[in-house]
Formats: sequence, C-alpha cells, structure tokens
Amino acid sequence: MIHRTSLNIGHDGSTSANVHDLMGCATLASTRERAISKLEFIIPDYYRWLRSKGERIPAMRSPQVTIIEEIRTQGSAGEAGGSDPLFSCDRIKCTHGDISRCLQLLNYTRADLDKIISKIPTEELDWKPRSEPRSIRNVLEHIAQVDIWYLSRIRADPRLERTRMKDVFEFLDYARSLVREVLPRLTTEQRSQTFRPKKWSDSRWPWTATKVLHRLVGHERQRTHYLQRILRVHDNH
Repeated sequence: MIHRTSLNIGHDGSTSANVHDLMGCATLASTRERAISKLEFIIPDYYRWLRSKGERIPAMRSPQVTIIEEIRTQGSAGEAGGSDPLFSCDRIKCTHGDISRCLQLLNYTRADLDKIISKIPTEELDWKPRSEPRSIRNVLEHIAQVDIWYLSRIRADPRLERTRMKDVFEFLDYARSLVREVLPRLTTEQRSQTFRPKKWSDSRWPWTATKVLHRLVGHERQRTHYLQRILRVHDNH
C-alpha cells in the first residue's frame, strides 16, 4: 500500500505530515526531510496501535509514502493556533462510513487516555515538568475544549451546559459525548461544505468535516503521547 501524504511547510521549515488513508496519523518535525523520515516509524506504529485494539490487519514494516501535496505557509507548522491549511484530500465530502470510523478510533484513543489518567492521584493533577507548558490538568482540559472547538469549525457545536465543564473528568466525558452525538447527525451540507469559521479563532483557515475527523483523532493521540512523556518524567522525579 502506498500512503498518500500531504505536507504543511512553515516559514521556518517546520513541517507537519498528514497521511490521508490513516485517520489521525500525522507527525511534526523541524524540517521537511525529518518529517518524511519520521513517517518510516510513525506509520508502522499506527498499524501496531490498530492491531493492539484487535483489528485484523497486516503488520507494516517498511511503508511506502508518496507526497501528493505540499503547501507552504507563513506560520510555523504545528504551532497552536498556527497555520492549518486545507489539503485537497480534506475537500472530499465525508461519508457516514468516515464518521463511524472516526468514532471507532476515538473509542481507541479515549481508552488509551483513560488507562493513563486512572493511575494519576487527584493531588498530582496540577503537576508539570519545568520544561513543559502544560500541567496534567491543563492537558485534560485542553483535550475536552478542543473536541468542542473542532465541532465549531463546521458550525456543529451545540449549546453548552457550563455546569458540566467545571470538573475536568466530567468535562472530558461531556465533550466527547457531544462529539458522539453531533457527528452522526451532520447534514449533507456540513459533510461537504468548506467553512471559514470566525468563532473562537483569530485565524481564517478553511475547514471541512473530513478535516475535523482527522484532527479529532490525531489531536487526542498526540495529547495522550504528551501525557505519557511527562508522566515518565514525573515517575523519575
């Protein structure tokens, strides 16, 4: 299988690589060459992840990658609130099958996250390494906030119950319940249209439902990996 990949190259050379056929499979590096090189182990790792969830798929050892699109932007790739262009693959109308796959993958990512946070004592939630920007609590709140933010990119965010956003664990469950409720109900217009949302954002990057599905999965995988990394520091502290 040849993995079709698009690159977002920032003004500083930083590059994010998004693999179209593997929802949520992406990587970030300081240069274009390093981003492409990282795909050699990022893609097999994604396949191992799916196999660990019981999916019957073959192992992937030496992935073939073809770069089908490169977009150069003024921002820094991967920076929070930075450049996030719409690739040609993102413009494809998302199907109900795509939505079902996204929800299935989100079940996997949430199981991974729950496994980690179930072992964290409440009194440790505000801990963070000196070299990192977010505490454990900050990361969990961010995951919940971004779930809702992604829905708003395609004007699908519902009216929020603020009382369910105070406790961080309830907030996580509440935000994810909105994703599970809203995605299957997307209209044909929401599944096919390109949006330029103004809500909760200073940028004007275009969004589609397909882009949202990929970002939902990729973001939680990325944040879970971040938590695993800082908790290793905590354990050695």
